[in-house]
Amino acid sequence: MDNMEKEIKKDIVKDNKKEDVVKKKHGAFFWFVLTCIFSFIAGSSILIVSVFWDHRMYDSTKQFRKSCEERLLTGYSVYALSDFSDDFNMSELKDTNFQYAVYKTDDPASVDITDPASFMVCTIPEDVLKQDSDRLFRYSATLGPNSYFNWNIDNIWNCYGYIISNHLYAGDDQYEKHTINEIIYIWNTDRAYILSDGYYFPVNIFFEDREGERVYNVREMVNSSRDGWLENYRDYYALIDGAEAETYVDIREIHVSGSGVLAGYNSSDELSDWNMDFTTWTVNTYRNGSENERPTGGEDYYLIARVADPLNTASDDLFAKSAPVIDLAISLRYLPIAIAGIFSLLAFMTFICFVIRFFAWIGKVWKKIRYQWRGNVNLLLRLIAICTVFGIVELIFAGISIAGYSLEAAVFFWCVTVLLAMAVFLIFALQLNRIAKGAERMASGDIGTPVDTRHMLFDFKKIGENINSAGIGMERAVQDRMKSERFKTELISNVSHDIKTPLTSIISYVELLKQQPEGAAPDPEYLDALERQSVKLKKLLEDLIEASKAQTGNLKADLVPCNVNMILHQVIGEYEEKLAANNIELKIRMPEEDVNIMADNQHLQRVLDNLFTNISKYSQPGTRAYLNLSGGSDEAVIELKNTSREPLNMTSDELLERFARGDSSRGSEGNGLGLSIAQSLTELMNGKLRLVVDGDLFKIILLFPRIGDQEL
Repeated sequence: MDNMEKEIKKDIVKDNKKEDVVKKKHGAFFWFVLTCIFSFIAGSSILIVSVFWDHRMYDSTKQFRKSCEERLLTGYSVYALSDFSDDFNMSELKDTNFQYAVYKTDDPASVDITDPASFMVCTIPEDVLKQDSDRLFRYSATLGPNSYFNWNIDNIWNCYGYIISNHLYAGDDQYEKHTINEIIYIWNTDRAYILSDGYYFPVNIFFEDREGERVYNVREMVNSSRDGWLENYRDYYALIDGAEAETYVDIREIHVSGSGVLAGYNSSDELSDWNMDFTTWTVNTYRNGSENERPTGGEDYYLIARVADPLNTASDDLFAKSAPVIDLAISLRYLPIAIAGIFSLLAFMTFICFVIRFFAWIGKVWKKIRYQWRGNVNLLLRLIAICTVFGIVELIFAGISIAGYSLEAAVFFWCVTVLLAMAVFLIFALQLNRIAKGAERMASGDIGTPVDTRHMLFDFKKIGENINSAGIGMERAVQDRMKSERFKTELISNVSHDIKTPLTSIISYVELLKQQPEGAAPDPEYLDALERQSVKLKKLLEDLIEASKAQTGNLKADLVPCNVNMILHQVIGEYEEKLAANNIELKIRMPEEDVNIMADNQHLQRVLDNLFTNISKYSQPGTRAYLNLSGGSDEAVIELKNTSREPLNMTSDELLERFARGDSSRGSEGNGLGLSIAQSLTELMNGKLRLVVDGDLFKIILLFPRIGDQEL
C-alpha cells in the first residue's frame, strides 16, 4: 500500500512538477575568461617572485638591498661618466644621495683611493674613503670619442646603465640616403635604371594601359629617334619594381636613352645592399667599412660610489624613492609566492572546467550537425557528398603524385583507395543483406524476429531499427485488432445482458398486470418494479450514449472557473444518506483556502457522481472512505479511497475499460461504464484520472491544473 502510494506520488511529481528556479550552467567562454584572469594574476606573481629571486631576496634581505643599490648605482655611474669630458655631471648629482669619485690611470694599483686628491671629482666623505673604501661600489670603462652611453635613472623599475667603449669597428656597414634624380629606359638593352647621386640602380618596369593590359614588347613603344615614346602610349603607366618596393608612375616620367648615359655613374654592385623608398623618393644604401676607418680606442676611467648614509629622503633621486618600495617588498616578500600558488591552483581548476564545458559544447555542436546530417539530408544527398569527398581525396593524392613525378606513389595511392572502396562496399553489402533478410522474414509473416542491428553503421542501422519498429508496430496492431475483436464480442455480450435483464423484468411485470382482473387496481409492487427497471434501462442507454460521444470526441466542455471545495460539499451532501445507509463512514480533509480550477461544472458533477456511486455501491459495509483535497501551486489533487466489498481481481487498466466491474460474475448493480465515463470527462477538462488497486484498496486520484485568484 505505502509503496504504491509512493510510486503514484512520484508519477505525479514527474508529470506535473515545474521548477521555479532554473540553474544556469556557465559556458566555456566564462571559464576561459576566468582562466585567463587567474593565469594573468598567477603569472604576474611568478614574475615578481623571479625578480625577487634574481635579486637574492630569498637568500637574504641584506643581499636584496645590496642588489637593488648596485642596480641604481650602475645607472648613476654611467650617467656620471657620460660627461667624462667635463665635470662628470657634478652639477646635476651634487644634491643626490649618489656619492662618487672618478680617477683616470693606466695603472689602477698605483692610485691611493683613500686620498681625495687622487680623484678628478670626489663627493664621498674623506672618513668613508679612509675607513670603508673596500666596501665601495666600483665601475670602470674605456672612454673615447666613439664611446656609446645608455642609461635610465628616471624609473625605479627600469633603472639600468651600460657603456660601449668602441661601438664602431672594421667591417661596420655605413648607411647613406640618396635622392632619386631620374628614371631611364635603355632601349638597346631593354633595361630600366634609377639614377641617384652618382649611382645607377637596375629596376624592373612593366607598362600597362588604363584598363590594366600589360605590354610585353617595350621596344615597340619607343619612337624612331630613340629618345621618347610613341604618342599612342603617352597615357600608359609604368609599374616600377625595385628592391623591397614598387610603385606606379606616369610613362612620361620615364626617359628613353641609350646605354652610354650610364658611363658617368658608379654601379650599385659596389654597395653591400640598397633599397628604394618611394614615399620619399630616395634610395637607402649600405656599404662595408674599411680598416682605415677603424675608430680610435680611448682612456681608462675608474669610478667608486656609495649611497649616502644617512639617506636624504628629501632628495628627488631614485635612492630616496626606492627606499620605501624596497622596505615594502621585503615585508611582503612571501605574498607573491602565496598568490602565485593560490591563483595557479584556481587557474588549473577553471581550466579543467573550461575543458569540460568546451568539449560539452563541441559534443552539442556535433550532435546538432549529426542530427541535421541524418535528419534533414536524405540518403541520396549523403551518398553524393561522400562520393564527392572521396573524389577530392583521390584528386589530391593524384596531384601530389604528379607534382612529385612519382609513378610508384600514384599506383600506391590508387591501390589504397581501391582497397578502401572495396572494404566499404563489402561492409555495406553485408549490412544490406542482413536488412533484406529481415524484411523478407517480415513479409512472410514472421514479425517476432527482429533485424540484428548490432555493429551496423550509418543509415543501415537506422533502416534496420525502422524495420524492427515497423514489426513491433505491426505486432501491436495485431494485438489491438484482436483486443478490439474481443471487446466487440464482450460489448455485444455485455450490452445484450445489461439490456436483456431489465427488459425481461419489464415484459414479465407487464404480463402479470395483464393477468389481473378487469377493473382491478394495478398492483403497486408491479408498478414499482416497472419503474425501477425502466429507470435502470434509461440509465444504461444514457451511459452508452455518453460513452459513445466521449469516445468519438462529440462531447464538448464549457470550461469556466470552478470552486472545487463548494462542488465537493454539494456532492457529499447528496450522497451522505446513501453512504450512511450502507454503514460507510466518510473522512474528509480539505484546505481552508479555496481551490479553483478550470472545468465544466456539469461534467465535473458527473465525474464525482460516478465516483461516489462506486463508493456507495461497492464499498465494504462498516468501513471508512476517505476524501482528500489538496492544492499545490500548480495543480489541484482530489483523492478518493475505499475498501472494496468484493475481491478485486483486475488491474487498474482493466477496471477503466468499458463494462468492466470488480465482480467478474456481474452479479452487482451497475453497467461498468462509470469509471470509463469519468476518465473521459476528466481528460476532456484537461485533467488526469489515476486508478490504484492494492489488494482490496480502491483509490482514485483526480488531477486538474489550478488557477490563481487573479484568473477568476
